[in-house]
Amino acid sequence: MTLTFHAVWMLCALSAATFAAAAAPRRGWLVALAIGFLPIAGLAARGQPPDPEIAGVLAAAAASVYLFRPRYAWFGIALGGAVAGMLVQVLAILGAPSLMAAALVSLGMAATAWLAKTRPRFSPETLREEALLIVCCLGLVVAVLPSMLDGWQAAANLNVRVENLAQQTIPAWTLSVVAMSMLLGAAYALWSRR
Repeated sequence: MTLTFHAVWMLCALSAATFAAAAAPRRGWLVALAIGFLPIAGLAARGQPPDPEIAGVLAAAAASVYLFRPRYAWFGIALGGAVAGMLVQVLAILGAPSLMAAALVSLGMAATAWLAKTRPRFSPETLREEALLIVCCLGLVVAVLPSMLDGWQAAANLNVRVENLAQQTIPAWTLSVVAMSMLLGAAYALWSRR
């Protein structure tokens, strides 16, 4: 299991709980959550892991729409349901049967929504907004993580070893160009101050 896989797993699990709690106040939002969840959860039978870039962008977009465009909060909830559906794919890759994973995630989301609806202290509005902000930030991190790791690997492959660097000599023309540039710069500074 790679760092990216664990980051996607964490993002999907946090998104499932957060968007289930955020959808609890309105019945239409629960329907939007289910509409986003079901098609993506159905892809778990194929056995392919979710794409980290897509999962991260969807999570960040869902949280941003919910937080900054309350008029279209239902759309953010539907996108959040899609990210929660990716949790079923993650659990299927870990070895859980697809139907059992879908039932487990659905049950967890239903329990979260029920608790948020019946007990207001379970998830107050400020807590949901902070969780959505964390989902947004984590989604952006997950979206860029594979590219960053590839860049670090490329840099490690291209890294010059210290012992090879000590054996190399700097050409004389390089030293003379640097010295001449410094002398001309110092002469110009002295001449311009007169």
